Amino acid sequence: MATNPVRVPEAVHDEVHTAARLFGCNASELLERAWHSFRQSPEFVTEFEQARKAFSVGELDQVASHLYEQSAQRARRRADSVKALRQET
Repeated sequence: MATNPVRVPEAVHDEVHTAARLFGCNASELLERAWHSFRQSPEFVTEFEQARKAFSVGELDQVASHLYEQSAQRARRRADSVKALRQET
């Protein structure tokens, strides 16, 4: 099976490799465990179910709106992080 690399921030990469060593597994195994755990979380289950239902009935505007809001939230968090870094210096 062909794979596509997934780019993650260097800090996350380093943490995953460190944690994997501590847990006695490799990074791929740790990420697989984390994914299995996350996909059982109430947050993921709710969002996934909402998206599945919206796609199944053709409510693509709802899906697009949700993705737009998530993107806006990420942008706000990143902007807040940059502001916090600038205030530290």
